[in-house]
Amino acid sequence: MKKSVVFSALAIVLVLFLSNNKLFAQFEQKFTLQLSGGYVQSLSPDFFTSVFENGFSFDAGAQYNFSRSLSFVVLAKYAKFLSDFESLSGVSEIKYNQIGLSLCPKYRFIPSSKVNPYMYGGFSLNYISFNLIGLPGYTQTSPASFGFTGGLGIDFRVSDNFALFVQGGYNAFSSKRDWISSVYTQIGANISMFKSKSL
Repeated sequence: MKKSVVFSALAIVLVLFLSNNKLFAQFEQKFTLQLSGGYVQSLSPDFFTSVFENGFSFDAGAQYNFSRSLSFVVLAKYAKFLSDFESLSGVSEIKYNQIGLSLCPKYRFIPSSKVNPYMYGGFSLNYISFNLIGLPGYTQTSPASFGFTGGLGIDFRVSDNFALFVQGGYNAFSSKRDWISSVYTQIGANISMFKSKSL
């Protein structure tokens, strides 16, 4: 009788231990895919904001999770600013496109919570093409433009493998004439696909 009770107790402890380890391993993912999109509002300089007021952006990439708190994110980014060129005298065509690659450390403040605020910041390399046909000097096609970005966000963990997030931040990059800056708001998803048993 005593042996059966002991074996039952050991079996229960073992099952709980394995279950907890499995859940922990599922939560601690080494690699996470990230997708997001949102709204962009230009801030400066005046020559840029007078023409390109706002637009949209899309990001796609992956993050490597060193721990529950610290990650490193690599994102491919696309942004487009919009403008009503018909209201600009002498302009026959207007366009703006930006393709970039950003590298950002990310720090989560409450990693054990389903609702988890975080901060991030880093650098970017960009290909920028904007053109106002009809206005001399307002054209740039740069093979490489240096920039930086940073902001705050909140993760909403739906499951161990899926989370939604809302984030906002500041972005700036060098142009032919000046530094161009903007703020943005994004919504997106993190999808974890590869389990880690080492964390």
